[in-house]
Amino acid sequence: MATLRHQALNLVQTRKKVSVEAPSKRISEYFGEMAYTKDSMQATLSPDVFKKVTSSIRNRKKIDIETADAVAAAVKNWALERGVTHYTHWFQPLTGATAEKHDSFFDPSKGIENFKAEALVQQEPDASSFPNGGIRSTFEARGYTAWDPSSPIFIYGKTLCIPTIFVAYTGEALDHKAPLLKALEAVDRAAVKVCRLFDRNVSKVNASLGWEQEYFVLDKALYYDRPDLVMSGRTLYGHNSAKGQQLDDHYFGSIPTRIYDFMKDYEIEAHKLGIPLMTRHNEVAPGQYEVAPMYGSVNEATDQNQLLMDVMEKVANQHDLRVLFHEKPFAELNGSGKHNNWSLVTDTGVNLYQPRSSAKDNLLILTFLVTTIKAVHEYADLLRSSIASAGNDFRLGANEAPPAIISVFIGSTLTEVLDKLEQSGDILVEKGDNLYMKLGIDQIPSIILDNTDRNRTSPFAFT
Repeated sequence: MATLRHQALNLVQTRKKVSVEAPSKRISEYFGEMAYTKDSMQATLSPDVFKKVTSSIRNRKKIDIETADAVAAAVKNWALERGVTHYTHWFQPLTGATAEKHDSFFDPSKGIENFKAEALVQQEPDASSFPNGGIRSTFEARGYTAWDPSSPIFIYGKTLCIPTIFVAYTGEALDHKAPLLKALEAVDRAAVKVCRLFDRNVSKVNASLGWEQEYFVLDKALYYDRPDLVMSGRTLYGHNSAKGQQLDDHYFGSIPTRIYDFMKDYEIEAHKLGIPLMTRHNEVAPGQYEVAPMYGSVNEATDQNQLLMDVMEKVANQHDLRVLFHEKPFAELNGSGKHNNWSLVTDTGVNLYQPRSSAKDNLLILTFLVTTIKAVHEYADLLRSSIASAGNDFRLGANEAPPAIISVFIGSTLTEVLDKLEQSGDILVEKGDNLYMKLGIDQIPSIILDNTDRNRTSPFAFT
């Protein structure tokens, strides 16, 4: 009699190929078609309203009710043209996932599709059963979602999704977005004050983020054969994998056909939503892969990462696959990380962590470099606690991850800059000629050596 394991393996062998066809041969022809981007706003709003909205987003100012009404009317028509029937305030409660409550555009009392500023700006999804850390009494369990104009509205399925913050009846944040927006405003204000000591033209400092998402993929039948995976997202008992990563033969190897179809499928959906995915590859452990987008503003990039994980889970199901995002799903194998490559950039185009040849710019950059290192040193415990979770702590300190002790690694180039400053007061970085690797193979183009560092032994690395 066949065991459940044998039955699962037989199902894997008989899976039919899922046909994946992109809407066009060029990604540029359908990229962002399901996102209400700046271009969509410019095409659907009057010039005055468009100017007010973009100015409010740029300066982090409230949008007045008349402008919000105009946006609501425009976005409703834009959505209805694409077959949308419902709208929702899309938020991120403290569950590690996203949440939504759908409301219909159709108003039975009026017999028309209706959507006003009040519905765009605020909703009440209730908060009685979400994690809250005991910050409020039962009779204060009501929660509110409020529109975040700095992250694009998008269409998911037949629903218009409005990115929002999520707060308690008593004002406390019940999500990660509200604290993030507060932090971004605080960083902007503080950074601009410092920048203006060097350059009076700086009026805004934006935080940018380029994330990398690692994940495991396995057949749905094999997944459901493991109750521990189903219930906890990781294996808790049984033998370790028959094949490990000792030979490193999976790392950057040829992508299996079935996984390639899955990748292609979720990339298509992501590109329609305006998520700028750029890279894909096999990761170290068998069955492990990675995807990464182009960098963007921290808030928008964070929303896109949350949305992509949801897209990947839904697309995986269509391919009879399961995607695992747990930080350490399999013992003795590399876990999955979410590396965050971030920086601060002024509205004058200066990256505040990139050494330059200009003495004035370099002094500004060294100021931010030193203060960041000092901040990490003084607030290491706070940084450590902010990333501590039941899943992440399975991974931190293991072979594939930095140690749990928060430290900083700045690399040889920045160390040399600081040494010069200490020894001679010299704040210039000599650009010099490019260094080339000499291989002795004439037909191979010269390889320019990068002077940055790529470090994985420190949780806080300048690369």
